[in-house]
Amino acid sequence: MEGLAKEADRWFRQAENDLKAAQWSQQGGFHAQTCFWAQQSAAKALRAFLFINKEDAKETRSVSELLERCLTYDEEFKSVIEHSSRLDIYYKTTRYPDSLPGGIPAELISSRDSKEAVKIASDILSLVEEKRKAYVPERM
Repeated sequence: MEGLAKEADRWFRQAENDLKAAQWSQQGGFHAQTCFWAQQSAAKALRAFLFINKEDAKETRSVSELLERCLTYDEEFKSVIEHSSRLDIYYKTTRYPDSLPGGIPAELISSRDSKEAVKIASDILSLVEEKRKAYVPERM
C-alpha cells in the first residue's frame, strides 16, 4: 500500500476514536472536553482526506484551513463548511482557564455547544469516510 494511503488510514482511525471520546465525554456532561475532542476529530479526518490526495497539512490544525484545502480537491466539502469553522473556537478555549473571560471552560461551554460540535464533527467524518472509500481499499 502506498505510504500516504496508509497514513490517511491512520489519521482517519484516530479521528474516529477522537469522535468516540467526544461522545463519551458528552454523556458524562464534560462539554468543554466534548468540544475539544470534536474539533480534534474533524481536523484529523480532514487531514486524512488530504493524505489521500497526496498532501500533508502538518502546519495547521485549523478545521477551516483544512476544509479550504479539501475544497481544492472536492467541491462536496462545501456542504460542511458553513458551521465547521465554529470548531476552531474550541481548540484553545476548551482547555485553558484564561481563554474565556469570567469563568472557566468547564463552566461556560454548554450542552448545546457540545451537541453542535459532535454533530459537525460527525458530518465531517461521514463525508471523509465516503470519499475515503473511493480511494482506499476497505481492508488495510
